[in-house]
Amino acid sequence: MKVALLSSGLVPLPPVRGGAVEEYVFQLSKNLRKLGVEAIAIDFTFSDSDTGLHEVDGSLILKIKVSNITRVPKKMISQELVFGLKASEILKEFDVIHANTAWAGFAVTTKLRNKNLVYTCHNGLWIEEKVHAGEHIVRVIEGSTMRRSKAVIALNKAMMKALIKRARVDPQKIFIVPNGVDTEFFKPNIPADDVIKKYGLKGRRIVLFVGRVTCGKGVHLLLKAFKELIVKYKDLKLVIAGPLTDHFGEGEPSRYAKLLMCYAEKSLPRNSYVFVGQIDKNTLRKLYSTAYVCVLPSYVEAFPMVLIEAMASGCPVIGSSIGGIVDVIVKGVTGFIFKKGDYIDLKEKMEILLECETLRNKMSAKSREIVEKRYSWFVVASKIVDIYRNVVRTQ
Repeated sequence: MKVALLSSGLVPLPPVRGGAVEEYVFQLSKNLRKLGVEAIAIDFTFSDSDTGLHEVDGSLILKIKVSNITRVPKKMISQELVFGLKASEILKEFDVIHANTAWAGFAVTTKLRNKNLVYTCHNGLWIEEKVHAGEHIVRVIEGSTMRRSKAVIALNKAMMKALIKRARVDPQKIFIVPNGVDTEFFKPNIPADDVIKKYGLKGRRIVLFVGRVTCGKGVHLLLKAFKELIVKYKDLKLVIAGPLTDHFGEGEPSRYAKLLMCYAEKSLPRNSYVFVGQIDKNTLRKLYSTAYVCVLPSYVEAFPMVLIEAMASGCPVIGSSIGGIVDVIVKGVTGFIFKKGDYIDLKEKMEILLECETLRNKMSAKSREIVEKRYSWFVVASKIVDIYRNVVRTQ
């Protein structure tokens, strides 16, 4: 079986500094090949010298050249559409096309209506009742793509229900398969002396946030909760790891990020926090491995890769009561769930862990155990292979 996994093209494969969808495509293609599937990840490039097949860590990546679009409104959307249309020219030879983003997926389904298309929905906003005007347009496009697809993968139960209700996707062709994590890369007890020294973490209990520093991630809630806790627990240090910009490729911190940094400077002891910005994956896994707890206070999440990466690293997790978070965290076993938007509840959940080292250690061990059983990429890829086979059989 020959499978093409279509990325957005906006973050090069393999992703080095973020890009959850791109990581999904890269890891899935790699593990499908381990299962005997002829899987190729499709990416784009602007350079003639970079085109063609590239083998990277067991994944085959085919880079196709597209024109660099400039001076148009919504450049990223236009670029993704062009990529999807260009990719369609070579996708006819594949048994299954697995798309992962709205605009590239729409372009492919428009061009190749009768192909075996599988679509994974990574868009957590489908779960929300009220969304901005731009998201309504995305829903029209992505909904159309999913209705045309032979199979749709939802990352959690809440998303499946939302796709049936709002996107009008046939329930018979929706399958729940979570994201996966590389359990060989993310693991406990990784030596991290360099990171500890660089960010001044020695002798501190690290409260870690990982993700783009945007309002939707609720980072301000964590800062407020941390402000309450640092008064009592002097050995804490808050590490905020992730891009300070709204979008990939931007240089200046967003207005929201600047406001957070200003708040931290005025409200927290000088050495009790650090904004480390965008980091590479090796630094990230060291931070997970040394963290006391990883907190994800988001308002919207489709499937939080951060949580399963932290759990694979033996780090207990705390997250808000929304979307994919409630499907991942086993309350009282791998971490805690707090009421969305309630920083006092978040503070109280964090305090339970800080007061009980024994509980924290039990959660650490259980987190790793559960990830190995449920979220290793090999387990996830095996489930997706079954979906591909079903699609091919019923064509």
